[in-house]
Amino acid sequence: MLNDMKDTFSIGEFSKLFGIDVQTLRYYDSISLMEPAYREPNTGYRSYRFDQVYRFAQIRYLRQLGCSLDQIREYLDGRDRNTSMQVLRDQSDQLRRKWEHLVQIDSVIQRKIGFIEHSVIDLDTTFMGVKSFDERYYIPIGNEESLYASEEFYFYPTLVFYHEEGKRFGSYLHDWTAGDLAADDRLTPRIEKIVAGDFFCAYHVGPYHTMHETFERMRSHARGLKLGPVPVDFNIIDQFVERDSNKYITEVQIPILAK
Repeated sequence: MLNDMKDTFSIGEFSKLFGIDVQTLRYYDSISLMEPAYREPNTGYRSYRFDQVYRFAQIRYLRQLGCSLDQIREYLDGRDRNTSMQVLRDQSDQLRRKWEHLVQIDSVIQRKIGFIEHSVIDLDTTFMGVKSFDERYYIPIGNEESLYASEEFYFYPTLVFYHEEGKRFGSYLHDWTAGDLAADDRLTPRIEKIVAGDFFCAYHVGPYHTMHETFERMRSHARGLKLGPVPVDFNIIDQFVERDSNKYITEVQIPILAK
């Protein structure tokens, strides 16, 4: 029980009491959030009065709720029953929003895992031929300068359109249906489509800077097919799952305009 405790605590004893490091207490002291009651003028030795445990318990409690230090300072300086209840309500709302965001991220991660696992089943990197696809969806990102600032780049499978003027990137919604899009108000306004049709397909194995060699090989083997000017590359094994660029695997699809 607290009443059985000593009257003062050194900074080391206080840190052990709450299971925190001494540097945290020194930082709280430096910003006047939790100042020791006693300080030796010559040595700077700090010690805390017994009843300061209550204030620090409040600080620890609010930190566990996710409050910032500024929020904690404001709360401690003006708390009463009504403000305390409002703080709890606000933090509950904030934590719920964070939880919902994490659930969304987990759903995206699970879909990316599913895309990779499905893509490598019976994968034959020597295949070259025609495949038919229904309408597909993606989130446009832009050029390479826009790529690394995009949150979607890090979670969704990457696709690349190779235009004459340069590459345009997108995040592939590989298993999304029209119903999925209608249910997601956050993404729907940004979605673009790859039209349904036949594509001449092959796999590129290796670093991306040699991709044009695969394009040329595919066009030379198209055997009378009229192919569109813009290949679409779907990254299957990329830098997020393989450190050796010689082992990257990309499916290249070139739309067939006419047979």
